[in-house]
Amino acid sequence: MNKNIRNLVAVSMAALVASAFAQAPNLKSGNLTPMGAERAANKEGTIPAWDGKAVDTKPGADNKRPDPYASEKPVLQITNANQTQYADKLSDGTKALLAKWSGMRIDVYPSHRSAVFSQAIYDAVAANATRAKLANGGLTVEGAYGGIPFPVPKNGHEALWNHMLSYRGQLTTFTADKYVMTSSGDRVLTNRQRTGLAYPYYDPKGKADGFNGEWARARLDVTEPPANAGQALMTIDYVDNYTKPKDGWQYVPGQRRVRKSPSLVYDTPDPSAAGLANFDDVNLFIGAQDRYDVKLIGKKEIYIPYNNNGLFRKPVNAVIGKGTLNPDAVRWELHRVWVLEASLAKDKRNVAAKRRLYLDEDTWQAVLADTWDAQGKLWKTGQAFTLLAGDEPSASTLSYTWFDLLSGGWVYAAAINETGGVSYQDYDAKQLTKFTSSALASGGVR
Repeated sequence: MNKNIRNLVAVSMAALVASAFAQAPNLKSGNLTPMGAERAANKEGTIPAWDGKAVDTKPGADNKRPDPYASEKPVLQITNANQTQYADKLSDGTKALLAKWSGMRIDVYPSHRSAVFSQAIYDAVAANATRAKLANGGLTVEGAYGGIPFPVPKNGHEALWNHMLSYRGQLTTFTADKYVMTSSGDRVLTNRQRTGLAYPYYDPKGKADGFNGEWARARLDVTEPPANAGQALMTIDYVDNYTKPKDGWQYVPGQRRVRKSPSLVYDTPDPSAAGLANFDDVNLFIGAQDRYDVKLIGKKEIYIPYNNNGLFRKPVNAVIGKGTLNPDAVRWELHRVWVLEASLAKDKRNVAAKRRLYLDEDTWQAVLADTWDAQGKLWKTGQAFTLLAGDEPSASTLSYTWFDLLSGGWVYAAAINETGGVSYQDYDAKQLTKFTSSALASGGVR
C-alpha cells in the first residue's frame, strides 16, 4: 500500500469515527443501536440490519442452550486455495492459519445480529455516552456504570475499555476445561475448574455516583487433573489501571495457605496453558492497559466466529482437530468490527510487542486477536466464540483459542463441551463473600 492510499484510508477511518460521534444523541432512535453499533444492514445485504429481537435459547435439562441456527448450511467455504479472493475480509492471523494447516477451513454461514441486551443496560449506555470520560492517559474510566462506557469511541483506550466492561452477566458460573495441543496432534487436559464471575459494575442496585471502581471478581477452583486439584485463584479488576492494575490471590494445597499473587497479571505465563497463553490473554485481552499505546484503526467487515452455541454442544472429540478446531464445528459469519492496535509504550515490557484486536460492534467483545513478537513476527492468533443466551438476554464470548503460529502448539480454554452449560444469576452482594481470600482458603482445602 503506497503512501497516498494509506493517507486516504486514514482520512476515511477518521471520517467514519467523526460521523458516528456526531450521531451519539441518536442511541435510542436513529442510525445507531442502543450499544452504538450501526443499525442498518451493509449495502450488499450480507450483514443484516439490527432489529433488537431476542432469539429463544432457553436451556434444556443439561443447562446447555440450543443452537437456534442448527438447520442452516454454509454459504461460503474459505480454504488456503481461495483465501486471496477474500483477503480483505480476513484477519492476518486467520490467513496465517489457513496457510499453515491444510485441514483449516472457514465455513461462512448467514449473518445474524443476534446480540440483544436488557433495557436497563441500554439506558446505562445512553447515560454513559454523556457522562463517561477517561483520565490518566486513558488508564482510568470515570463516570461510567452498568453498560459499556463509550458507545461511540474516539480513541483506542475508549474502545478497549468497552471490551473490558462489556456485559457478561451479573453473577456467572460454569465449569470449564482447558486443553493443550502439541504440533504433533497430542491433546492434554491440563485443567478443569469451577469458574465464578461476579460483576459489581452491573449491580442493578448500584449507580455511577458512589461506585468503588471494582468492576469484576473472578474465582477459579481447580478440580482436575488430580495433581492440581485443590488449587484456587481469585482476582479483582478495577476501572483505575493507573493506581491499581489488578489484585490476585492464589491457594496452593501443599502450602495450605493463601498468598497475595502479583504475578496473575500481564504476560506472566499461565502454567496450565503450557506457555501458549498468558494471564492477559484471557478473553483475548484482559487486565491493565498501562503497558500499551492503543490506537483506534477504524471499522471494517470481516469474517469472525459468531453464534457458536452449536460448538459448545459438541463433544470435545468432535471439536478438536489437528492444528486447529475442527472446521465442521465452528460457525463463522460476516460482521462489522472495530479494529484496535496496541503497541508497547515507551519503557514498558510485554512479550506481546504489538496486539491487534477485533471487537464485534454489537457486543464490543474481542472475537479475534493477533499478536506480534519483539522481532515483528506474527506470533500468535486468538479466536473467541460467542454464546448466545437470548433468554437472559445476552451474547458474550466464552471459550477461546490461542494458536502459536511459530511452534504449532495451541490451547482451547474455557471449554464447556464436556462440563455442562452456563448459569446466569441476578447480582447479590452477599455472594461476594465467596470471592474473598478467606473463602479461597476454606474452599481450596482437599
